[in-house]
Amino acid sequence: MSDHDHSHGISAESFSEGAAYGLMIGIGLNLVIVVVEVIAGYIAGSLGLLSDAVHNFTDMAALGLSWFAFEQAKKPATSIKTFGHHRTGILTALINATVMVLITIWIFYEAYHRLLDPQPVGGLLVMVTATVALLANLSIVYFLRSRARGDINIRSAVLHLLGDAAASAAVVISGLIIIATGWYPADPLVSVLLGLAILWGAWKIIRETIEIFLEESPRAIDVDKLVEEMMQEDGVRDIHDMHVWTIGSELYALSCHVLVDDVKVSVSSRIIDDLKEMLARDFSIFHSTLEVESVPCDNSGTYCDIHNHRMKRGKTNSS
Repeated sequence: MSDHDHSHGISAESFSEGAAYGLMIGIGLNLVIVVVEVIAGYIAGSLGLLSDAVHNFTDMAALGLSWFAFEQAKKPATSIKTFGHHRTGILTALINATVMVLITIWIFYEAYHRLLDPQPVGGLLVMVTATVALLANLSIVYFLRSRARGDINIRSAVLHLLGDAAASAAVVISGLIIIATGWYPADPLVSVLLGLAILWGAWKIIRETIEIFLEESPRAIDVDKLVEEMMQEDGVRDIHDMHVWTIGSELYALSCHVLVDDVKVSVSSRIIDDLKEMLARDFSIFHSTLEVESVPCDNSGTYCDIHNHRMKRGKTNSS
């Protein structure tokens, strides 16, 4: 019988200690930016700075969740949490995104009133603070850039930080407009634009986390194509009772029945090993449970109908 690889791919080893250190630096600098912008925004009376602080906080939270997921992945599975602790980060992301939506609603409320009754804004303080935030974000991007190669978590963090830099640049422009023209509505208008960006990012997180909790198939995987490729593997006659779901961020799992000819165990083991290798290579599915059958079972198609299975099992047990 051939050897089986029971590793599940995404682990603490796939997320280097150097990457975790880079994330911690990014979190620390982002925290400084948030505190400075909140204080300066309060002093200058700038809703734009406060909105940018919220925008930076959302991405600081994203960096924190990446680091938190890394730490949770180190913990072993238990009899209570047989999949480990990967979904802890997903739940935290859902809570964080929901809070951001509530804060953004407050920003829109304040912006509406300030557009009706523009308030004086310290344009110079706004411009200087936003410039500092812009330079800080670019410096974090530069620091993480070398660690982004081969690490999707760090690449994602870099994209978030570039978005922060763009938002800070917009606040700088609003400060320049206020200094040059004294047109105070520029500040709440920028806050509305930043609020829309925050809402869009929060919605994507909420949508993804809900899909994960509902056990939907991952958006990154074309399940029909996956089944087609499995059927093309040598020795595979049929695939059914298919389940594909997400355990944690970019950590996918699969289970299904594989119909093969009535062959030796060593041959069926080779078929399963080939399937597992293909799933990991082509679809980044490193956790797969494949049940081998040589006699077709009573199934209703490729995708499992759990309700019908339950009803059939109930009739069998009662007879």
